[in-house]
Amino acid sequence: MDPMLFHLEWDVLAEVLFTIIALSFFVERALSLVFEHRAYLLFAKDLGLKEPIALAVSVLVVQYCDFDALAILLRRETSDFFGFLITGAVVAGGSKASIKLFHDLIKAKSSTYDKVKQLEAEGMSSRAAVNAATGRKPPED
Repeated sequence: MDPMLFHLEWDVLAEVLFTIIALSFFVERALSLVFEHRAYLLFAKDLGLKEPIALAVSVLVVQYCDFDALAILLRRETSDFFGFLITGAVVAGGSKASIKLFHDLIKAKSSTYDKVKQLEAEGMSSRAAVNAATGRKPPED
């Protein structure tokens, strides 16, 4: 086996990493429209769907762009679904990190999201907090 087979080209690695970071920000900002929407906060917030949705979208994005980080770094001639899946998972993980960056460090989040978090911290249930934050009256029994 050739010892140079897995030699990394550092300039290519840097380009791949910066592309992953850029795609992570794009995916995060696009998905913020869904994850910070009143309907998602009301009905799906506690179902644990953020990560699977982010993974699915990320895999679709990298496959659409034909961006297989493993194939690029290991100088493979073809891309395959496994490479897209791994690359998509890294992009999705990066989008989760960029969500944290946007919310915690840069303070970029919707006002509804802020209100819901504040009301939940005060002990209000998720459904009641979303209704209060969006100005909707809860359904009467």
